[in-house]
Order: sequence, then structure tokens, then C-alpha cells
Amino acid sequence: MLRTLFSGARDVVARVLIPDAAATTKSAWSLRLIELAALADIILNVVPVVSDYLPWWLTLALLVGAWIARHLIQPKKEAPVADQ
Repeated sequence: MLRTLFSGARDVVARVLIPDAAATTKSAWSLRLIELAALADIILNVVPVVSDYLPWWLTLALLVGAWIARHLIQPKKEAPVADQ
């Protein structure tokens, strides 16, 4: 019961905040890269054994990739005009 309640609430919030939430999540490469950078940073700081295998600059490379994805790859959509 709670699962259907939360699923319905999530759908309502997604429709209100982002009308095309499915298309947005499919093309949100900058968000995915930022999440990967955060995960890599957490892993490098929490698990010191992994720091031998992951380079220290991995977080920086992922964040630069997110910046490139946001500004160059993802098209910027115009906001709809309220009068039309």
C-alpha cells in the first residue's frame, strides 16, 4: 500500500515540477556524471584501500565531464511563454 502511495506521489511531483520528466532523465548526462564524481570521492575518502586503484584526479575529470555535458552536449530548452 505504501509503495503505491509513494509511487503516485512521485508521479504527481514529477508532473508538476518537470512536465517531461522521463525525457529529462534520459538526457541528464551532467547529473549522472556529478553523481559518479560524488560516489568516487566518497569511495576514495572512506575506503583507503581503493585509493591504490582509483586515481586522485578521477573526481575532477568527472566534474569537468559534467560541465562539458551541461554546456556543450545538452541542448538548452526555452521556457514556454505564459501568454501563449
